[in-house]
Amino acid sequence: MEFSVGFFRFMYLISMVLVVALTVIYCNQLFHMVTSIFLRKKTWPDARRRHAYACIIPANNEEVVIGDLIDSIQRQDYPQELLQVFVVADNCSDRTAEIARGKGVHVLVRDNPLEIGKSYALDYAFKRILSMDPAPGAEGYFIFDADNVLAPDYISQMNKVFDSGEEIVSGFRDSKNFSANWVSGVNSYMFLRESRQIHYSRAALGIGSFVSGTGFLIAEGLIRQAGGWPYRTLTEDIELSADYTARGGKIAYCTDAVFYDEQPCSLWDTIRQRLRWCRGIHQIFARRGMEMILSFLRRPSLTKWGILVHILPLPAIAYLWFIISPLIGAVYAAVCSVPAEVYFSECLNIGVGSFFYPYAAVFLDGLILMLQCYRRIHAAAWKKWWYMFLFPLGIYLYAPVLVAALFLRVKWKPTRHYKYDVPPTSSRA
Repeated sequence: MEFSVGFFRFMYLISMVLVVALTVIYCNQLFHMVTSIFLRKKTWPDARRRHAYACIIPANNEEVVIGDLIDSIQRQDYPQELLQVFVVADNCSDRTAEIARGKGVHVLVRDNPLEIGKSYALDYAFKRILSMDPAPGAEGYFIFDADNVLAPDYISQMNKVFDSGEEIVSGFRDSKNFSANWVSGVNSYMFLRESRQIHYSRAALGIGSFVSGTGFLIAEGLIRQAGGWPYRTLTEDIELSADYTARGGKIAYCTDAVFYDEQPCSLWDTIRQRLRWCRGIHQIFARRGMEMILSFLRRPSLTKWGILVHILPLPAIAYLWFIISPLIGAVYAAVCSVPAEVYFSECLNIGVGSFFYPYAAVFLDGLILMLQCYRRIHAAAWKKWWYMFLFPLGIYLYAPVLVAALFLRVKWKPTRHYKYDVPPTSSRA
């Protein structure tokens, strides 16, 4: 009996070591959660001039939503003569290209069933644009997903940051469909947390942030220097962030540049989307992890630390242990005839330490986030509260998905989009 209890104590020790390790690498997120309560948002000086931009929109069968995004660009309080829009109709079989042409924007048609995904579409677009004669004259490129919609002053706000000399700028990612159901609500809280707490705090403290998929601006010089879009992982946005940060760059953030993004409404679409993200994170560490580690060791910074912990595989390893440790304990208990009450008691000890305390921290984070964004969220009060209670489940969903992404081959697949009324854009977080 002594030996069997000692074995379970050893398993408990491993679990606690992993919990401590996760706490250490994620303490920066706890730090940003707390500091976001007290810090004033980063403000940018008025722009000295208005710069010329091109908006790049990769679109795969996006006839339902592409028109709304183009309309929101054409309704910007920014001179339209300084804006160009390029829609990449990427392996489309619907009316995406026709609708875009009807809006009077440039359409680049790409048909390549062997190279599928957003990164290939972006590379195709940039190479076409860089080779144009005469050149479009854009000083920077906005990159949007087709389901986005922009607040009327989005580009004006981003122009302030770009005019201050920043090369990559990310905006505030809000939700088009928070109140659709609990799945979209939880997913919306995930990105509100990213914008209102992590990006917000980093910007206020002068720490570089990261690009989150869409709604960002990148300088033309960076694209020209790279000769297009060289990032090929499933999460090309984080790969860009890791590459730029490793080379000493700092990605800026503009709280007042608000755009709206559609969140998945089904649990399966959410799992599939996160599986792609998690697989992409593992790909980035495999390709750029050592470069990121060496860059951090040579010249440590909070900016590099934030990206490094984002791509480290330690969480996947820890979650794998949390999943298999009960099975290991069950096998040991069966072989050594350990009483059932001992086995279940030890599993309970491990479970409380591994899951309950982190759950409590995530729940507190969700509560703070809801209060921070309460006026911004356009939904019934009961939905705000109910989805907040479910928010930790959305975080914990990453555990099995991160583990599965270690072993599964994942390919990019399009997410079906729907038409939603965009919430009012007057509120600021």
